[in-house]
Amino acid sequence: MTTRDQWKPWVWAVFAFNCLFATVFALLCWETYRQFRNITKSAAFAPALTDVKEWTALFDGAAGSAFFAVILVVIFTVCAIYYMIFTRKGLSHPGSRYGKGFMVALSFMAALHICNIATHFFSFAPAIKYWVTTFKVDFSRLLLTATYSFGYISTFFFLLFAFMLVVWKRTDVEILYAESPSTAAHTPQNGHTP
Repeated sequence: MTTRDQWKPWVWAVFAFNCLFATVFALLCWETYRQFRNITKSAAFAPALTDVKEWTALFDGAAGSAFFAVILVVIFTVCAIYYMIFTRKGLSHPGSRYGKGFMVALSFMAALHICNIATHFFSFAPAIKYWVTTFKVDFSRLLLTATYSFGYISTFFFLLFAFMLVVWKRTDVEILYAESPSTAAHTPQNGHTP
C-alpha cells in the first residue's frame, strides 16, 4: 500500500506561483519600458538628459534581457509540466536523477537571470526619482518599484522550487524501486556485477 505524497501539492503550488509571478514580472517590464519610451518623446524629458540615446540604450538592454527571461520561463514551464505529468518517472521518483537535475539547474538559471533583470531596473530608481522630482517627468515610480519587487519575488520562488525538487522524494516508491528486479539486476554482488 502506497502512502500519500505529502510534498506533491506544495511543489505544484510553488510551481503555480512561479508561473504567476514570472508572468506579472514580464508584463511590468514591458509596461515600464513602454512608459520610458513615451517620456523620451515628451518635451519635459529634454532637460533631464544630456543624451537621450544613451538612456534609451540602457532601457533597451533591460528590455532585451527581459525578453530572454520570457523565453527562459516558457522553456522552464514546458519542461516542468513535461517532467511532472507526462514522464513515466516523476520528479519525485528515485530513478529520475537526470530530469530532477535538469529542472534544478534550469530553476537556478532562471532565478539568476530574473534577479539580474530586477537589479537592472532597480538601478534606474535614483535617476527616475531625480527626473520626477526635478523635471516633473510623467513616469510612475510605483510602477518601477513594482517591477523590480516582482522580479525579486519571482527569483525567490524559482529558488524555492529548486530546493523543493532537491528534497522531494517518495519514500515508498524508493523502497519499491530498490527492491525491483530490474534494479537488483544492476546491483553489484560480492564486488562483481552479474
